[in-house]
Amino acid sequence: MRDRGTLTAMVVLAAGLAACDKVPLLAPTNSTITLTASTRVLPLNGSTGLTAFVTESSGTPVQNGTTVRFTTTLGSVQPVETQTINGLAVATFLAGSSSGVADIRAVSGGPTGTDAATTTNLVQITIGAAAITGVVLQASPSSVPASGGSVEIIATASGPNNLALSGVGVTFSTTAGTLSANTATTDGNGQARVTLATNRAATVTARVGSLSGTVEVTVSPTASVTLTTAPASPNTGQPVTLTVTPATGTAPSVTIAWGDGASTDMGLVSAARSVAHTYDNPGSYTITATATDNGNTFSTSTVITVAPRLAFGVNVSASSSTPKVNTPVVFTATVTGDTNAPVASYEWTFTDSGSSQTVTTSGNQITRAFGSTGTKTIDVIARAADGRSASSQTQIVVVP
Repeated sequence: MRDRGTLTAMVVLAAGLAACDKVPLLAPTNSTITLTASTRVLPLNGSTGLTAFVTESSGTPVQNGTTVRFTTTLGSVQPVETQTINGLAVATFLAGSSSGVADIRAVSGGPTGTDAATTTNLVQITIGAAAITGVVLQASPSSVPASGGSVEIIATASGPNNLALSGVGVTFSTTAGTLSANTATTDGNGQARVTLATNRAATVTARVGSLSGTVEVTVSPTASVTLTTAPASPNTGQPVTLTVTPATGTAPSVTIAWGDGASTDMGLVSAARSVAHTYDNPGSYTITATATDNGNTFSTSTVITVAPRLAFGVNVSASSSTPKVNTPVVFTATVTGDTNAPVASYEWTFTDSGSSQTVTTSGNQITRAFGSTGTKTIDVIARAADGRSASSQTQIVVVP
């Protein structure tokens, strides 16, 4: 009988020990749990580490293996329960796909232990749209041509310290034109993108919850230009000056085709600017200006008729044909024929009793006094800028 009783007692004791192995070790009464998170702001589907530090009332870490349980009002914690090592229990918070504020608590023990919320065992993590502190909107490019076009609208949703938040839904609207979509989701850079097609000025708004941002899309002025030429009827070899005037508020890139196979790239023209060209042959030529600005191209033309080159000649005259000795005489060289030809210089030669003297001037007049009587011969050569030259002669008789 005693052996049977001893055996029964041993079975009961073994069962009791087995039951003790299954009961979790919890923090003693009046223990303290301090819960921390690696970050307090997360994008949708983001994650962060959780650390619970559990100490007894004496301030020493609880026994290794003490069970700590995590709860959250949003998202999830993995694992839900874990055991301490040197007082530390670690887990991972998973934000999930819903925006909001998650209240995460770490507990251990019964009603007299650390189940109640305290200032130390609770952390809050803001998720997704709930973490947005600002919405910045930009358009690329910022304008469309007068004929219409498309721009990319970029909304950047950021959290504290300019943290980029992904997976946040953004709602777009516009006062003109058509958006490729009314909603978009931010990417890893915190940016949501749509396309606006418009031919009118538009204000685009992006909203995340109660926050919003706007951007203006403008319409570029038509890149038109006007043309004037001078002279209106040039001769061959005579420079033609073309003045290009852009429309107000534009600065197009302008290329000129002269109609004779030659062209000139004027670059950006923000105000009236002139350029010269010379035609070698007579005829009718169409001068075309092509202006490009912000993707908008405009062309305009003017026709110019070039006449054959006129003969280049010169006449010389004296203010007196019979001056007295030592009396100043003014000699004038007058271009004939191609009177528009620019003259580079005048070469004057004065011949008196077999001797001569040559003087060059840039103007067409020269003054000279003679110290002796008799016949004086004056020759002049006019040299044009294009290399042509013409000569003329006159004589005067100096009297006492």
